[in-house]
Amino acid sequence: KRILTFLCFMVFVLVAFNYMSLPRTIYDIGLHYGWSGSQKGDLLSAGSIGFIFAALVSGYLSELFGKKQVLVFGLLFSLVGNIAFGYLPEIGLSEHFSFYFFLLFNFLIGAGGGIIEGLTNALLMHLHPEKSSFYLNLAHAFFALGAIISPLMAGWLILISGWQMIFYLNAAISFFLLIGLFFQSCPPFRSDEKMEFKTLLALAKNRVFLLLNLSIVFYVATETGLVAWMVEYVRTHPGFKLSQFQSGVFLTYFWIAMLIGRSIYGWWVEKTSSRFALAVSSVGGMISISLFLFAKSPQLASVLIFVCGGFLSGMFATIFSVGGERFPHYLGVISGSMAASVGIGGIISPNVIGRLSDIPGAGITAGLATCVVYLLGMFVVVMTVFKSSR
Repeated sequence: KRILTFLCFMVFVLVAFNYMSLPRTIYDIGLHYGWSGSQKGDLLSAGSIGFIFAALVSGYLSELFGKKQVLVFGLLFSLVGNIAFGYLPEIGLSEHFSFYFFLLFNFLIGAGGGIIEGLTNALLMHLHPEKSSFYLNLAHAFFALGAIISPLMAGWLILISGWQMIFYLNAAISFFLLIGLFFQSCPPFRSDEKMEFKTLLALAKNRVFLLLNLSIVFYVATETGLVAWMVEYVRTHPGFKLSQFQSGVFLTYFWIAMLIGRSIYGWWVEKTSSRFALAVSSVGGMISISLFLFAKSPQLASVLIFVCGGFLSGMFATIFSVGGERFPHYLGVISGSMAASVGIGGIISPNVIGRLSDIPGAGITAGLATCVVYLLGMFVVVMTVFKSSR
């Protein structure tokens, strides 16, 4: 049981490494291939499309083939996708065909993440039913830890070997976790992630249900937009002149604040209310992102992105918990629909920013400014839906 729990925690570290690798390297890859902002946006979105597809079907596949087997296949997708993504430049394909293979392989990586994250959540809840909240929060702390380490490790690997080594490292982690889980006895467990579409269609007529999912889309669009394009923004900003390694440190600052914030956000919600905490976080996020985009020095920008991470840190978990409170008899549907909403936000935001970056006179600054718009939408939802929810 202890070994299986440890492997679950390491799965979340892998999910973080997969999540951070492409945003950390896409500027360097794009320079090599001469990609436009729109192409980079499409590539970033491909992983989210894979994630949402796998998250929606993994519950049904696990009922047919067994949850351990599907979890192992998710790790296999991560392994194959990362190896193929890193090795693709060695094949010597044309730039045109290479791009479509990059799309396919990032889709595989995203699909692997969608499978292993959902089923690992369910496995942890089964292993520790009386302390499920504690172990799930601890698992997501491991995700944040991985997100902190990954940009620094990526910077070091790029310096000594090149960006491909980052994906080979992810493949190696996937392999060792796959072997560990394959030979580890895993008790049969029931996942609450399976989504009943009849119930979903009925809830889709509920205004609160729709707005809760819309708030998830707004939050994820904000987070993924910042994470996906932050490195390129600070590397190309005329007043910053940051190196490859220095630009990655900005992502680490952001996730350090996320980790710290998540440790105290729940206490803050208990002392105030979900509505108050989310409203303050929305306004604080809007202000910090706006100031970040106007900052003229990298020192001030790093402070502001840290503050932004703190404001955003507990929003997702708080929205999810309110969904559970409002619809306690439909937790499986809430989990499934919000997983879909996560994917939608991850598809939209990086793509929109990429396309805006191609417009003369707009650039990445205009693209990142859309994150302020998403948080404004979040604030409107909070003020209309989260009334006196504690």
